[in-house]
Amino acid sequence: MSVFDTLFKRKQAPRGAAKDGEAYSAKRPIYSRVGPGQAIATPRRYDKLAKEGYLQNVIAYRAINLVAKAVASIPFVVEEGGKRMSTHPLAKLIMRPNPKLRGENFLYNLVGYYMIAGNAYAFAAGPKEGAPKELWLLRPDTMSVIEGTDGLPAGYEQQVMGKKQRFVVPSVLHWKTFNPLSDWYGMAPLEAAATSVDAHNDGSRWNLALIQNGGTPSGVLYQEDADHPLTEAQFEALKTQVETQYTGALNAGRPLLLEGGLKWQDMGMSPKDMDWSSSKNMSAREIALAFGVPPQMVGVPDSMTYSNYREARQSLWEDTIIPLASDIAAELTAWLAPKFGGAETKLMLELDDIPALADKRARRFDRIANANFLKDEEKREMLGFSTKN
Repeated sequence: MSVFDTLFKRKQAPRGAAKDGEAYSAKRPIYSRVGPGQAIATPRRYDKLAKEGYLQNVIAYRAINLVAKAVASIPFVVEEGGKRMSTHPLAKLIMRPNPKLRGENFLYNLVGYYMIAGNAYAFAAGPKEGAPKELWLLRPDTMSVIEGTDGLPAGYEQQVMGKKQRFVVPSVLHWKTFNPLSDWYGMAPLEAAATSVDAHNDGSRWNLALIQNGGTPSGVLYQEDADHPLTEAQFEALKTQVETQYTGALNAGRPLLLEGGLKWQDMGMSPKDMDWSSSKNMSAREIALAFGVPPQMVGVPDSMTYSNYREARQSLWEDTIIPLASDIAAELTAWLAPKFGGAETKLMLELDDIPALADKRARRFDRIANANFLKDEEKREMLGFSTKN
């Protein structure tokens, strides 16, 4: 018996029990960590990730908003049987999910939760059978997965201000990233960038403290002549003078007059010695990398990964934004299409009007238009135009 079979208790069929081409049935792998039917707490501090990584870090804030706003700007259209349905009920629901949010804001917040927590939850409110009337977002730190007996979620539990309520699986969309250490929850991109976020934040705090302390590193006043130490009154007077006249941004550069054999000794490193600017830019690039955003797009200087801003912008759309939006369309289709009773109903992205992709579309158009070996009908079909007169 293999290691996989031992771990997951897969039963092996006896030899000769099945003919070639016949598949053996097997139990699902074991995902349980607690007793069945219990809610599993989110294995991370969402509030810490949100505070340190989004509320207090300008690079993460900019990267998350850049991606979320771009995804929300892409129009979602409904196709049924290969035909676009502009008046389909699902299209209307996506355009106006609930009285509080428009479709763009709904998608913006959905992506924001996903990128901060690695998990995003949406609730479909409406009749038990049939299409939902409204879609509502559920904050990730209020949600827990209820484990089932078969390795699949048995439901979801929300806890807000001491109150709990449970949701059945079909009513909740749980969109999550891959997490190698959890069967139930996604991994937040901010977790991968946590060290860089801390380094970037500490660099900003250090710079602020340096400015508030007069633009000079901390140091010590010492007296070489130990035979005549400062009296208590002299010590307090000197301390008051330093605090009131030589610290703070307004006192930067003011010379310090030393008496009584006192000398000044630096106890810190200057910004130049620490290579502060370079290390902070490195942290910023790593944070942007965690979110799939080219450093140029978040204002990091000396980022020569791309030859120009246009290439960086196109890379952002092709490598990050469009794949993320496509994933959302697939998740929403799998979740909502069955509720509208359409086996061939699907949400699609409308990418024709994306400015960042205009140059690429133009080159493709010219390449197909100049292909002399293609007929006009074939060219129209390749470009997505109708071939009917």
